Amino acid sequence: MPRLDHPITRLLALLIGVILALPWELNLLVKSAQFCASAAFMTYGLMPGVIRLAEYFGAIDIPGGRRAHRQPTPRLGGLAVLISANATLFLNFNYSLELKGVALSALFVAMISMLDDIDEVSAGAKLLFQVMACALMMAFGVHIELIPGSGWEGEALEFAITLLWMVGITNAFNFLDGVNGLAASLAAATCLLMALLALLTGQTYMLLLCLAVAGASLGFLPDNARYKKPARIFLGDVGSTYLGWMMAGIAVMGDWSSEGPIKAFSAPVLIFSVMIFDMIYTTIARIGRGDVRSVREWIDYVGRDHLHHRFMKLGYEPIYAVGAIVALCLVTGLAALALVVDSSHVMWMQLGQVVVIYVVVSAVMIDAAKKRGNGQ
Repeated sequence: MPRLDHPITRLLALLIGVILALPWELNLLVKSAQFCASAAFMTYGLMPGVIRLAEYFGAIDIPGGRRAHRQPTPRLGGLAVLISANATLFLNFNYSLELKGVALSALFVAMISMLDDIDEVSAGAKLLFQVMACALMMAFGVHIELIPGSGWEGEALEFAITLLWMVGITNAFNFLDGVNGLAASLAAATCLLMALLALLTGQTYMLLLCLAVAGASLGFLPDNARYKKPARIFLGDVGSTYLGWMMAGIAVMGDWSSEGPIKAFSAPVLIFSVMIFDMIYTTIARIGRGDVRSVREWIDYVGRDHLHHRFMKLGYEPIYAVGAIVALCLVTGLAALALVVDSSHVMWMQLGQVVVIYVVVSAVMIDAAKKRGNGQ
């Protein structure tokens, strides 16, 4: 019997993924499983080819400096994720104008990030391209709506908040791609929570979109979430940027509540709160330590002070650090799901619950920083 990583097994997985991606007439439950499984099988089947492509272009992550891995590792794994998610969607969806905006802008930032994986692109240039991608997405009518019909001043504010959200979430997710299995696991958990949110709010289209991205992320894990052996491949900037952008765009596209914009956007904020918390905490800590003194220094700074680093400094094995962060995402995500079915006063109680959770996590991270300073 062929091993799971045998070429025949990979080819069979790719074939199954393509067959599942065909537009079958199925009920919603089976269709949901089809979307998730199709993207997962395709990602897994495509991976050997992507590894060879990374080796051909020299997209190899070399150990040293702040990198924790011990052997050269290809870093274009996100290309398989991107192809699988888009193939599943392309074969089943008549793309709406909004989805075209999110998908095209995601492909744009992913291609720039793939160039960065192959031949380094400066952080400033990547940020500029992300701003351009956000402008492209908003040209297709995708932006956060806070005060409908508020005039040009309100629209300008909405565009600014949309830009901050898209660029912020994309880079916050990218920052968490620092230990095997974390980014793909977090993306899968986030997309599955968003899928449940879409189901609760009656958005079948968004449900299937989330499941395709979740499935593509899950299909990456067998080659990356390896803790006793080296990872075969890393997600790379192409993958972390694509997944971060798609997740942020899905949050903007969706209609998450009929009770006003604050409640509507509270649920996605809670689901994404692990990424948001990590970015805010590390930024404040770096400014406090004097490590960054300008926006340019903040963009260029690379450190080992993110949430997963803190957990590992406390003695957690990488697999348990990943599990703890994904569990935190699920806890806050379940609170988000409750927002769409509970009354408004319960919303504030649940938001307070999440604040308490992150106060506790902050204390843990501060303790980890102190232990590091004492050489422990």
